[in-house]
Amino acid sequence: MYFIKYKHIVYVLFIAVISLFWACSPKFSHDVKSFLFDGVPDPYKVEISEINDSLKLDSTSIKGVFSNPIVRNEFNLHPPYKKRECENCHDRGSMSKSKLPLPELCYQCHDDFKKSYQVLHGPVASGSCTQCHNPHQSKLKNLLLENGQELCFTCHDNKKITNNKIHEKIEKTDCTTCHNPHGGVNTYSLKAESCYQCHDNFKKEYKFLHAPVASNNCSECHASHKAKTPKLLLRLDNEVCISCHNSKEIYATEYHQKIKKENCTECHNPHGGNNKNFVLIQKQ
Repeated sequence: MYFIKYKHIVYVLFIAVISLFWACSPKFSHDVKSFLFDGVPDPYKVEISEINDSLKLDSTSIKGVFSNPIVRNEFNLHPPYKKRECENCHDRGSMSKSKLPLPELCYQCHDDFKKSYQVLHGPVASGSCTQCHNPHQSKLKNLLLENGQELCFTCHDNKKITNNKIHEKIEKTDCTTCHNPHGGVNTYSLKAESCYQCHDNFKKEYKFLHAPVASNNCSECHASHKAKTPKLLLRLDNEVCISCHNSKEIYATEYHQKIKKENCTECHNPHGGNNKNFVLIQKQ
């Protein structure tokens, strides 16, 4: 009878004690709520979501527990940009301005192509390095803006190039397979020995080489792509020879006086031979 009489007082005290712990300890509060009710959310449970960005996580770094992930960047980064050395290229007073005009700024670290090549590619000659390269980052090698032929076709007419007889079968061949993108010793900036990708390599055939052949300067005698003359020669008959050789000295020799002015290639191989004068036949 005594308990029943004071039962409501016991209930009030119980609820007061529970409320006190409920307010003071989030963990205890969660335990009590979970005991009394179903589906009470755990305040200590952290929801993890994945964010898609330009970085990739190495899945091998997560094995049941979270560890420090290996972060890999999809982009190739220009070294100063990667090191956050912005002041190497930009004016500290105005980051939108470069410390030096192009290409002098680039030549602070890169080779000065004006000193390397007789003929420069248009963007190089005009200092427009960023016409082909991104100064900060790119997914492509050498920080290129486009890949393969697509970069070249942003300036060059692809129809004129692919319709050229020399380029008929190049398909998706990278232009830089034959051409130096910065410059060279000839108008078309052909790489050394690029002609040998289609033509015979005379360096493997002859003991002695004609100077233009030995120096990989085929364009001294031949047009690179088209000409009205046979074998794409720059000049007809002996004219191509005497453009370098002294005609008076040649025609003054005993052998040449007899044959008068016949075509030089009747007796000499224009590319090389197994004797110093590249003689094909001996005339009496």
